[in-house]
Amino acid sequence: MLRNKLFAILLCVTTLVCGVLSAVPVGAQSYTVAQVQSLCDGIIAYNGYQNAQAFIDGYLSDNAGTMSEFYILALSQSGDYDFSRYENALLSYLDDHTVASATSREKYALTLAAVGSTDRYIADTADEAIGDMGMMSLVFGLHLLNNGYHSSLYSTDGLLSEILSREMEEGGWAVMGSWGDVDVTAMTLQALAPHYGGRGDVTAAVDRAVSWLSERQLNSGGFKTMGAENCESAAQVVMALSDLGIDPQNDGRFSKNGTSVMEAMLDYRLSNGGFSHTGSDGNATATVEVFCALTAYRRMCDGQGGFYQLDHVVHGTPSDNGSGGSGQSGSSGGGSQSGGNSGSNGSGSSGGSDHSGDSQAQVDSNGNRIITINGQRFIESTNAAGERVTVNVSETENPPRETRVFSDEHGDFQSSATDDTALHAASADESGSGSYKPYAILGVIAAAGGVCAVLYLLKKRNKKHYIAVAVIAAAGVLFILLTNFESAEEHYQPPETEGDFTVTLSIRCDTIKELEKKNNTIPDSCVILDTTEFTASSGDTVYDVLQDAARTYRILIDNRGSDGAAYIAGIDGLYEFDYGELSGWMYRVNGEFPDVGCQSCTVRDGDNIEWLYTTNIGRDLK
Repeated sequence: MLRNKLFAILLCVTTLVCGVLSAVPVGAQSYTVAQVQSLCDGIIAYNGYQNAQAFIDGYLSDNAGTMSEFYILALSQSGDYDFSRYENALLSYLDDHTVASATSREKYALTLAAVGSTDRYIADTADEAIGDMGMMSLVFGLHLLNNGYHSSLYSTDGLLSEILSREMEEGGWAVMGSWGDVDVTAMTLQALAPHYGGRGDVTAAVDRAVSWLSERQLNSGGFKTMGAENCESAAQVVMALSDLGIDPQNDGRFSKNGTSVMEAMLDYRLSNGGFSHTGSDGNATATVEVFCALTAYRRMCDGQGGFYQLDHVVHGTPSDNGSGGSGQSGSSGGGSQSGGNSGSNGSGSSGGSDHSGDSQAQVDSNGNRIITINGQRFIESTNAAGERVTVNVSETENPPRETRVFSDEHGDFQSSATDDTALHAASADESGSGSYKPYAILGVIAAAGGVCAVLYLLKKRNKKHYIAVAVIAAAGVLFILLTNFESAEEHYQPPETEGDFTVTLSIRCDTIKELEKKNNTIPDSCVILDTTEFTASSGDTVYDVLQDAARTYRILIDNRGSDGAAYIAGIDGLYEFDYGELSGWMYRVNGEFPDVGCQSCTVRDGDNIEWLYTTNIGRDLK
């Protein structure tokens, strides 16, 4: 009888526990405001500072105008700090630099307003720049008007109407093309948020956009922009929802398979407190955008206004500190980009401009990331098969320079390296580049056997010693199987198979011809590859043709996307963000910018493919 009672009690408890667990979404995690603050503190520590004020007076002031503005915006919205050193540094930067980008001017103006500046640069920008550079200059212009500034170009109602008129038929907004973009839509919602519930047409458009974003949320809880799921897109959505008073952790519309968009964003967090773009490396843009998103979320929880509803704005007679409010020209960027390359290159991220993709890594003069393996240095890149490659370089002060087929004045890619091999993660191919593997594995086994023999002779009979040797040997064998060494000549080999039809491809950076060259790899002609014919087969993509070109003409391609969603961050030493936060590589086919990533755009007979470098997310391309 007692046994039956105990069994019945156990059954009831088990049923109750199972019921409770089934009510909790698998993988769901809720972050408190205190935990969010801790994550923000972790980001400050990731940047090398113990507190926010030291961060402001140190790195952010030292890099005013180039790397700091969105951190400053977030910090100004999260506490009372002394921004005087930063303000002086930014005004000095604006004195010394000309800024052509309307969006960049608006970014600087918003940051000055956020720190309580009354410099006339703010009013002049509101009066001159709004709408001068398309969709994003309208969005950032609305932020200025939302904070009480006035413009001779637009009234607030007029600017709202202009933005609403650019809504895509399916919902959402984009910089260009006919399909909505997640990042641009989220950033537009951030500007429209203060007017939600005020104007009927604004409210209806916001509701449509929120539904549109919900429909595009992935099963992982995150979001894609231009074919690549990434941290920044999730961060922009978290900011937009927080500004609208929609809880990004608990609103059912933004939770898929038990994972909220908030949790999806925080899944990109690294152990050092920073955040990655799509993979395991720290990324400056992803980190600052998460910092902004967490700030927006905290403000929502505390009942404060949206992220861009600035707390410290001071209106009055503008002071003239010679910062050049009008007539600015130049190129410094202003928004940013994320996701995989497509016709529109993925626009709308609001973070910094670290084109290296790893704010903590050593980089060479061309911006290529350098890592050290067993005391040897390697430059990271991508080979012709789209695999991540680390090319060995010598311990010299001059890293190797890439080869250009169109000019004999540049040395071979391996010219400054003493070790003419490339290490990359790939299985052995039919060319025999992996033929060393059986011998290497036998060497590891022999070495392990030798160590065991020595241990035996030394009368070290504890099984733990032999188990440790076996584990190390197994790790060595696994490393050999998962990597492949090849020579530079093997690495750069034209495709061996003929295609079924022909396409043409060119790679150009004409948009920077009149600008100061960032490195000596950029040719004076700004033509990296003139229009060249390639063969292709059914199912081949724009990315496949680019890889054929890279292999045939020894052009270094830096692909930072995930498998199946390539994102071309750099070509031949020229990287995204090298010429401002709106700069990067775009492609078009037959004069049109496709709405999908380059690895999703299949080619057809006679297609003309162009890879073009833009300093303003495509608006400077003709």
